Amino acid sequence: MPEYQPTADNGRIQLFATHLSLWADGVELATLATPERKPFRVLRYGWVLLVAGLLGAVALGNQALALGFGALILFVPLMVLGIAGRLYPPARADAWFDAHGLHLVCGTRQAPGSVYQYFIPFADISRVATLDQSIDLGWRGQVQYRTYLVESQQVFAGPTSIHISTQGSLGALRAVLERLQRLPAAAHIVVPPTRHYPVPSSS
Repeated sequence: MPEYQPTADNGRIQLFATHLSLWADGVELATLATPERKPFRVLRYGWVLLVAGLLGAVALGNQALALGFGALILFVPLMVLGIAGRLYPPARADAWFDAHGLHLVCGTRQAPGSVYQYFIPFADISRVATLDQSIDLGWRGQVQYRTYLVESQQVFAGPTSIHISTQGSLGALRAVLERLQRLPAAAHIVVPPTRHYPVPSSS
């Protein structure tokens, strides 16, 4: 794989990625998975101890102790999450095109490429398809997801498809494709029309 080289911000075609994933033969691989922050054990088991203490204080009729445990139940998880956010910030995925290819980066805000960083030159990209999909989340309403499907040749030890999801507007997606097609190094890449998948009608 070519050596990763960062690009200047003014040369980027930003994809505003919310999730990156790698697919081969219809199966999602773990290569580009964004690691999830594991909850602290103190938050997992400490919550149980605090609730048990609250129930014990209520059973004993000790109002001061019950109020104390109630306050701890509210504030301790928030404090632990705040400390965890500073010590172990969540990883963020990012993706953009430049004049030479596609950059995939994952890391924290302080260290953007600390988890992984890949560069796929346009010579290894054969097709960039796009999907526009509406997903019904029930009481949470409908969410629009748009996905870039970047098909590469021999980047990750075999033909793969990189899925780059974004919640950007359809206009933003079209602007990315138009800028991509104007790049001389990307002239060979097939860019089919965006496929639309509306929300399935409920019977």
